Amino acid sequence: MNTSRDDSVRGLPELKYLFPPHPSAISLTLMLQLQPERLILAMTDTDLEKFVREWAEQKKSEYVEVERFTGPGDMGRDVVGYLSAERHEGEWHNYQCKQYGKAVPLGVGLRELGKVLYYAHRGEFTAPTAFFFVAPRSVARPLRALISKPTAFKAALIEKWPEYCENGISESTCIALDAGLKAFIEQWDFSRVKAISVDGILADAAAKLVMVKWFGADPGPAPEGTAPSDIEERELPYVRQLLGAYGTRSGQSYGDHKEVQGHDEFGPHLSRQRERFFDADAFSRFYRDNTLSEEIERLNKDVFHGVADVHGATHADALARVEAVMAQAATVHPSGVLARHARVSVKQGICHHFANEGRLEWQKK
Repeated sequence: MNTSRDDSVRGLPELKYLFPPHPSAISLTLMLQLQPERLILAMTDTDLEKFVREWAEQKKSEYVEVERFTGPGDMGRDVVGYLSAERHEGEWHNYQCKQYGKAVPLGVGLRELGKVLYYAHRGEFTAPTAFFFVAPRSVARPLRALISKPTAFKAALIEKWPEYCENGISESTCIALDAGLKAFIEQWDFSRVKAISVDGILADAAAKLVMVKWFGADPGPAPEGTAPSDIEERELPYVRQLLGAYGTRSGQSYGDHKEVQGHDEFGPHLSRQRERFFDADAFSRFYRDNTLSEEIERLNKDVFHGVADVHGATHADALARVEAVMAQAATVHPSGVLARHARVSVKQGICHHFANEGRLEWQKK
């Protein structure tokens, strides 16, 4: 994979020195100061391949496995997404990463596609069912025009094979377009070729998640949770603890949540706690489903340490403990990329999940 690093950072010379060995160490401050597309444009060729690999890995419903190829023996493959356990004996997608200082020229595009089809013809692997040029600065107009006209693209590759592919695929071997190779190319569907620019990368939800990991980008807000009308079984631990707290406060025993629904104080209180529990539940599910489990754990840890001392302090009764912890949770300022989306109700609801798990029970034993 060829690149022009100096061109790729033109206008951003300082970025050559800002990328640490582990890209995820880049601060949120830097992300907010710069356009996200410029961070992608400033990547090295190797970083782009790694980014694309993580991007493809986010498409878990599509690929059973993702692999990155490096070195001179890649046979035109940078990042591969396998659609089945058969890997290269089955269907697969090829991501050809091109971090150039300018749009990818026509000749480069023809050579890279020709290389993959040549090795597929040789039996090194099946022909890809999709071929993506991942080129942050896009592809040159002539190449883009051919991508939009698959039949013309096929004809151009065959016509220009001697110019771009015959001596461009291998440094040591002249690869002529013989009848067998030509027939193989003619039967391949050129509508499988697509170009992905920086705009296309940033528009993809899976790529946005990689931007979160690498640059601390904003993953967007989680949907609000809704408490069902009936108590669910998974709620019972913290709800029973609240019923016990209500009983201690009133001197009356409550065996079921329905017994407090009509209570002027406890009924609305229980409804608020359930709203908080399910808001936190929806929040965690949303980000875990988007592979941000580590960020969820960071948020939970910050909330835990923010309220643990208040929870452990002496209180008039168990309900007073609940009220104090809820007030404290509302003031916690967590760290991480999810902090800006952690609503007050989410932080309070996390505390009920702690109670559910036995980490911070509302009634001390």
